[in-house]
Amino acid sequence: MDENQKRRARNEALFREVNERIVELESGLTGYDRDNSLLIGFVCECPREDCGEMLEVTLGQYEAVRDYPRRFLVLPGHEDADIGRVLERHSHYLVVEKLGEAGQIASEQDPRS
Repeated sequence: MDENQKRRARNEALFREVNERIVELESGLTGYDRDNSLLIGFVCECPREDCGEMLEVTLGQYEAVRDYPRRFLVLPGHEDADIGRVLERHSHYLVVEKLGEAGQIASEQDPRS
């Protein structure tokens, strides 16, 4: 894995950390319910440094992705085949899994591990 790929993997981990703070705030305001149907805005967890786009999923959908430290939520078209693969395609978001060294970085920087 080259330095550019490592940087992109670290960017994704940083965006995931931002989303973890969003969950903390939302849970404090609405009470935590994993199956809640309320859509919440999250930051796209793609590797693009300049991406600040938002996607909406429920807390349950978010938590299902967070159950695996190598998985991330990204907007369609924001996936990076050099460091991961698409596991799920939904109309307004994708679930991607980081592979190889990018997956190791994701696991090491997972705030829940």
